[in-house]
Amino acid sequence: MQLRILKWREILGRFEIIHLNRIDSTNTYAYKLAKEGKRDIVVVADEQTSGRGRLNRVWFSDFGGLYFSIVLESDVDKFPVLNFLAPICMVKTLKNYSNKNYGIKWPNDIIVNNKKICGILSEINVEYGFMVLGIGINVNNKIREEIRDIATSLKEVEGKEFDKMEILKTFLEIFESYLNNLSPENILKEYKENSLTLNEYVKIITPNREIFGHVVDITYEGIVLQTDEKLEIVDVGDCIHLRKVFPSPYGSN
Repeated sequence: MQLRILKWREILGRFEIIHLNRIDSTNTYAYKLAKEGKRDIVVVADEQTSGRGRLNRVWFSDFGGLYFSIVLESDVDKFPVLNFLAPICMVKTLKNYSNKNYGIKWPNDIIVNNKKICGILSEINVEYGFMVLGIGINVNNKIREEIRDIATSLKEVEGKEFDKMEILKTFLEIFESYLNNLSPENILKEYKENSLTLNEYVKIITPNREIFGHVVDITYEGIVLQTDEKLEIVDVGDCIHLRKVFPSPYGSN
């Protein structure tokens, strides 16, 4: 049985924040609260013992990182927009604390210095009309040896420690400001402006095959690839950047 000691609870704008010391997964707990009818709840934990990433991968959630899940009212039409909004807000948040070049690797990983600093897992429940956005940021936590080649932390990037709860509140303030005036067109434009994947030559690994191609566009329906055979839209999969082929028409981040 997981230890769930409530450290504090507070209201920030539209969100109620529940801060726990340790939990199996903030997404799992938030999903349970959502099925009970809760909305605009943020579950944050100092540690996760069974943190989950995309495609059922393990997300290492050691002390010092920031791990939280947001429950939002959502339907199928709004889901892709919110899924793109979360990484935009995270890039903006991190740029409040660091002047490095943060960008989005499709679909919603945050990259700096060619390493992952933040991952986002989104889940939707159509029957109950909600989605859960699970976000893990490497802030002050030590990066484990087995992932040091692909992951980094804000502390490593800037050489100092940060206040995790201040970062959380900054993110929620930015996120809420977008929610109050949700514009799918503007969000898609901003996503492309912050994309590190647009115009790259990539390999997409899906459950059934591997696809190679140039990323010519990104839409809410998926990533648009020009392969050797045809133009193809891929809506799910692991994206691996292979090499830079030509500059983005949106300019640098």
